[in-house]
Amino acid sequence: MPAISLLVAVYNTSQYVEQCLQSIADQSFSDIEVILINDGSTDRSGEWLEAFAERDERFRVIHQSNQGLGAVRNRGIEEAKGTYLAFVDSDDILAPHYCEAMYEKAEMTGADLVVSEYWIQFEQSKRTIATTLLDKRSAEKTDVIKALLHGDLTGFSWNKLYRRAFMEKHHIRFPLRGELENIEDQYVTLRCFSLARSIAFVHEPLYYYRVHLSSIVQRYQKQYFHHGLTFYHAQRSFLKEHDDISLYEKALDFFIVNHTLHCMLNEWKSQNDLSIQEKLDHMREMVTHDAFQHAVKQVEPSKLTVRKRMILFLAKCRLVYPLSAAASSYQKWIEYQTRK
Repeated sequence: MPAISLLVAVYNTSQYVEQCLQSIADQSFSDIEVILINDGSTDRSGEWLEAFAERDERFRVIHQSNQGLGAVRNRGIEEAKGTYLAFVDSDDILAPHYCEAMYEKAEMTGADLVVSEYWIQFEQSKRTIATTLLDKRSAEKTDVIKALLHGDLTGFSWNKLYRRAFMEKHHIRFPLRGELENIEDQYVTLRCFSLARSIAFVHEPLYYYRVHLSSIVQRYQKQYFHHGLTFYHAQRSFLKEHDDISLYEKALDFFIVNHTLHCMLNEWKSQNDLSIQEKLDHMREMVTHDAFQHAVKQVEPSKLTVRKRMILFLAKCRLVYPLSAAASSYQKWIEYQTRK
């Protein structure tokens, strides 16, 4: 039984996948198995996977029809044999001692979940930015769940190491396509934060998250607002069943407001081909939605950036046209910053 199962989700990343797999093969910690799941790629990604599997017996390839990220992650969990699990996206890179540092922290602390800092690499601008994990905070469950809902702690699955027995005990799985998309990782991360006996942090960037034009976060995300509402109701029900929901009411309200603001920016991404009228209709739907209008009355605007506060004011007043202009301008600025 290997110490760590690395589960690599692959879909049309032939431009990047070789570098990703090489960073795995070169890990200082060798007691790993690598499960490569090709989710119906139509480029040469599958060929790269087979080539690595032929060179290194630790690599195993699974080809399947395109089913989405949730199904890929779940297939990896079911196939894994390691004591721990780690998820990797095939356009990203691992630091040479990623596995070693995460494994040592898990063994030393006995944690069910280990979280590391990471690098953000902007491909166009060639900039690399390090993230931090909230001033080396204690891993109190309530604090980390609130931090996740506030966006102060990311819900990505790829900068985390999971004890496999913990995942199986609670049957933690990712939602499938059609159930919840774009924020599958946050859905699982909140459950892990809540159910884990203990959480440990590695205060060192160990994972290189690559942002490029075809990244999910760069593309226009259809139905993003409604996925957020589904996430909100699912997480609220979960916390109500497993915890004291009163501890998280304000954080849940903040999530709805912050998510809606991101959805407004999403409408004005350069890769969105919808007509101006369709974009305006989506903006109007968001600002008039009961969940947003309720939450916006509970949230303290000072917790948001200055730009978000301006957009929030226009949204609260339901001023769709100036709101759209402000959101469009902000999104253009964001895209410029990623290229600069």
